Amino acid sequence: MHRETDTDLSKSKRKIWKTSLIFFTLLIILCINLAALAIGGIIYEETSILPTYSHPRTNYRLLQPLKYGDNTLDNEDITIESRYGYTLSATFISNPTPTTKTLVFLHGFMGNRSIGLNYLDLYMQSGFNLLLVDSRAHGESGGNSVTWGNYEKYDLDQWIHWVSQRFPRGIIGIHGISMGAATALMHAELNESNKRVAFYIADSSYSDLETLLAIQMEQRLGFSGTRLPKILLQYANVVAYCNSGFTFHQSSPIRSVRNVTTPILYIHGESDELVPSYMSAALYNATKGPRQIYLFPHTGHIAAISSDPQRYSKIVKDFISSAGQHN
Repeated sequence: MHRETDTDLSKSKRKIWKTSLIFFTLLIILCINLAALAIGGIIYEETSILPTYSHPRTNYRLLQPLKYGDNTLDNEDITIESRYGYTLSATFISNPTPTTKTLVFLHGFMGNRSIGLNYLDLYMQSGFNLLLVDSRAHGESGGNSVTWGNYEKYDLDQWIHWVSQRFPRGIIGIHGISMGAATALMHAELNESNKRVAFYIADSSYSDLETLLAIQMEQRLGFSGTRLPKILLQYANVVAYCNSGFTFHQSSPIRSVRNVTTPILYIHGESDELVPSYMSAALYNATKGPRQIYLFPHTGHIAAISSDPQRYSKIVKDFISSAGQHN
């Protein structure tokens, strides 16, 4: 009888140990996932929420009279309603020589539409009006998060609609820098259905956002040679989707350009430490339709226009001329 009791006790202990092991294993897994979700939340906050309250909202340069040569340019502030329920803001600058050609300019992450004034002379010389856009959650545009082109490409499509209504038979081009360039490339896939945009210029675009974020995490946090950044980004995707209805995985211009037949010009600085220049090379190689690429030596992120303005201007003007032959 004692032997049976001892056996029963032994079985009971084993059962308790087994149950405890399963419980603590599940607890450890839960804690690891909660910690990873917390880190994913930080990634989401830093990349999508921080800009909504830390970027400059006032476009001081646009409050001053805009000059081109001896001309004081006419400009007007424009607002439209996004299909997602927030206000989108932009400034329309008329060319002193009346024209139906309009260039839509898209700034980068943490910027605003006033950055487009750096390209004012270039497009006035080229005979274009300029529409300088504040992207979602930047400048004076609404939106509670930056979605890295996922919602922004549809906002851009609404601006294209606005321009096409103002100039029904006009020519529309898009010039984006950094995140704005990626948004433009993602929009180019939408443009295949109606061809309202005649050409795209992508300066310093990333090819795939998840890949770029993983590279930056490896460099800044010392995760080189591990899969940890890519794993953490999956948790960031969950947080982003639950809070804003998008994932970083969806922001992949290289998947978009595989279907694009509208002419695209790629520009990149070879010394870009934020977005590697090989990403533009990858985009160029993946693009289905007419494309050109120019790299600027000893040039950093979105700095080509200031490092060699004459070359930059000639490249853009020649590309616009050649793009017209494809339309």
